[in-house]
Amino acid sequence: MITRHHVALTILCTLILCSVLVPSDPVLIMVICTGACTGAILPDIQMKKPQGFQIRTFAWIISRFTSIISTPLICRLYQVLGGHTCDPGDKRLTHSVPGTVFLWATCAAFLLVPAFILAGGTALHLPAAFLGGVMLGLVLHLIEDMCTRKGISPLFPFSTTRVSGSIRTCDMTDQRIAQFHIYDCSVEGIVLGFQYLGNSNGMISVPVCLIALGSCLGMMIWSSDVSISREETGKKVNEKRIPILVDPFTVQEKPDRPSSELLMGVCYFNNAGDEN
Repeated sequence: MITRHHVALTILCTLILCSVLVPSDPVLIMVICTGACTGAILPDIQMKKPQGFQIRTFAWIISRFTSIISTPLICRLYQVLGGHTCDPGDKRLTHSVPGTVFLWATCAAFLLVPAFILAGGTALHLPAAFLGGVMLGLVLHLIEDMCTRKGISPLFPFSTTRVSGSIRTCDMTDQRIAQFHIYDCSVEGIVLGFQYLGNSNGMISVPVCLIALGSCLGMMIWSSDVSISREETGKKVNEKRIPILVDPFTVQEKPDRPSSELLMGVCYFNNAGDEN
């Protein structure tokens, strides 16, 4: 999916969780949602830089963290531990479960270590909430891309198994992504009504929240006709091109007579086999 779809769907799913887990802390909700949006952007390492400065420029800057820092480290780790040689520009690196875990660990190292040094462990709840949102955004990114035609390779580079759906993200006639937005907004409204109208009672709201989030993701997967396939990595066949004569009067050998004689039908070649 494209960036704005990732961000919008991720925010809606994150709000479903936050409305139950931290309903009375707007600062924490904002931090978690910011982390989720960051996690939803990080895997797209092949995002092109926008012309001029616009909102999508911020998303491109976030994705540079992955392409400059994370993917080279992932490739090096795969080569050392498993002998797998990977291209740092291959988006399958970040659209997989191992790549997602490593990407989250890289973010945690760059965020928690300075926070622990500066704050001494007394103010780590906000960085921890941000990282929780990042992990949620990464997981949602994989699920959302799993529903598209290109799909994901969840175990790359250890397996070439691909999980893909039927959504064409750039097809304006496909209204399923818009339906996902409407459905998620409706579920969020139901959860908020259940939460704030006095029908929620402690831990009872947590299973309701999980069921609501599961229904959003389940509807997305079911509507996208998700299937599992295996990519074939066979060698390319060396094809020998045979020239085809479109014009039957085209001469393929170099004649030893001038073109005037050839036009008159006199075509003599110096071939020993033609001697009588």
